[in-house]
Amino acid sequence: MLLLKETAALEEFLPQLRNLANLRVLTFDKEGLSLSCKQEGEGITIVKTQDQAAITYGKRVEFFRALATIAAREEEEYTLHENAHFQFNGAMLDNSRNSVLNLKTAKEMVMYAALSGLDHILLYNEDTFEVPEDPYFGYMRMSYTKKDVRELTDFAAEFGVTIVPCIQTLAHLETTLRWRSHWDIVDHGGTMLVEEEKTYELIENIIKSWRDCVDTELIHIGMDEAFYLGRGKYVDLHGCKPKFELMCNHLKRVLKICEKYGFRAMIWSDMFFHLVFGGYYTEDQAIDPKLMELVPEDVTLVYWDYYSTTEEQYRTQMKKHTAFPNQIGFAGGAWKWSGLVPALRHSHEVSKLALKQARENGISIVFTTAWGDSGAEASIFTILPTLLLYGEAGYTEGDPDQAVSDKLKALTGYTLEEYFTLCEPNVTPTGNKVPHVNPAKYLFFQDPLQGLFDYHVREDFPAFFADCAKKLAELAQRDSKQAYLFDVIGKLCSCLELKADLGVRLKKAYDQRDHAELSRLANETIPEILARLEPFYQSFREQWYRESRTGGFDVMDFRFGGLRQRLLSAQDLINRYLKGEIPTIQELAEKRLPYDCRENDETSIHGVIHTDENFFDYIVTANVNGRF
Repeated sequence: MLLLKETAALEEFLPQLRNLANLRVLTFDKEGLSLSCKQEGEGITIVKTQDQAAITYGKRVEFFRALATIAAREEEEYTLHENAHFQFNGAMLDNSRNSVLNLKTAKEMVMYAALSGLDHILLYNEDTFEVPEDPYFGYMRMSYTKKDVRELTDFAAEFGVTIVPCIQTLAHLETTLRWRSHWDIVDHGGTMLVEEEKTYELIENIIKSWRDCVDTELIHIGMDEAFYLGRGKYVDLHGCKPKFELMCNHLKRVLKICEKYGFRAMIWSDMFFHLVFGGYYTEDQAIDPKLMELVPEDVTLVYWDYYSTTEEQYRTQMKKHTAFPNQIGFAGGAWKWSGLVPALRHSHEVSKLALKQARENGISIVFTTAWGDSGAEASIFTILPTLLLYGEAGYTEGDPDQAVSDKLKALTGYTLEEYFTLCEPNVTPTGNKVPHVNPAKYLFFQDPLQGLFDYHVREDFPAFFADCAKKLAELAQRDSKQAYLFDVIGKLCSCLELKADLGVRLKKAYDQRDHAELSRLANETIPEILARLEPFYQSFREQWYRESRTGGFDVMDFRFGGLRQRLLSAQDLINRYLKGEIPTIQELAEKRLPYDCRENDETSIHGVIHTDENFFDYIVTANVNGRF
């Protein structure tokens, strides 16, 4: 446990913080600086002189935010006072997309949150959590036990951070509803069958389990994107009913269970808007008063938005939400879910706009989400700039960029702009700013013979990826605990230097019957790609093992192993063709079409793909292979 002293020298105190649970998060070089701290009143006050720092703080987490501020600021003397703008400021960690953070990493994220000034961590565990009454709930998913969560809850409390369950009680439950033991509560796909008592038995067991190992009264019960509600088995059993009625009735049942176990619930708000307007981000329609009357008032509605790029868009949506009598929350995004490469700059810019509007519209609950769509391929530590941004927006006025950069440097050894280098491979020479357009993923994994994205590859891609690899490799040489983030993506770019346009070169040589070039590509370029693939795989695996439980990496082994084998198969097919053993290579004979079906769209021709498809099986091949 972390013991705070009323007066201590920082060089004595900070090693205790750094070494807690064998973790290190803060570099502090102000030796000899004595620290006094006192908990009273509200907000943070720091009085800094040459050899002393006095901290007064209201909430426990604010003490740690003050430490990070002292570590980051270079002035010898200053007085600083800050008050929290939000009553709930946090981050949601996704443990449901193959990666389940190990407890060491989860604790480290708690400390980064505290040093940022964030007071809540939401654990998004769809089924990766122990429910003793149901052995197939989270089966083989490396789930947290109740003991794990209790340990994390107690650890977080030492830093003034509250652990909040973030679960699903309607949709997004494909990985547990797949089991035969749950088939009688399946409506369609991953959506639960409402008005079925066994459904509510499972939901109650889930909520009861969480109650045993968290101290908060808050719980997020999900209910987003339930598009198949009432459309599957429900129709066979009960006939067609209005989805809005089904949604509200189900919500009321779940809220009663929450109340029974002392929880106050929040849900994602999108389904109500979809059911009334046919979409979430509609602009001009007024809210039907009947909608407000049917939504229970004792649930917090969380407006999520990771896409909007103007203040007006956020303002419009927030005003619609604040028209409800419910408490309103806002969830933005720390975009680590586009694939192997994060979208940090986009996350940063849109989060600033959203948080400004949250403050202006009186929204007191905010948090950033770190989803792991399609396998959680990017490191959880790529979200640190966004955590710091939420902390700065929660306590300060004006542009937060310099403060974020200074604190990031103190915490990791890298500036904000250097962290942004991690997302450059997805920008490409096209200047792509769309976070879900992820060339670093689809050009890496796509089949070398089919080349589903080859229509969009530009001639300058290889040189671009070579330059990215060089810059990232240089940053990876820094003496920092986060250097491996740059190493992993740098090695990815080294592979992409040759892999990005491999299909284009194969197709051109095949069409021109350039057998010498085909032979060179098969017997020189492909072996070199395989040689570069191995160190990338090794570094990527070490990143996973460092941050997450080993379970879940099986999916990555299938992906990397599949790519390796397809490269070998391409080599074999080309050599068979060159020897005359086969008359054609059918994949190379096919005309290349735009992936997004926009053949006359100039932006599409020049490398920007108009799709948010991130699922591996859609990217890698046009053939049926099952989603994994």
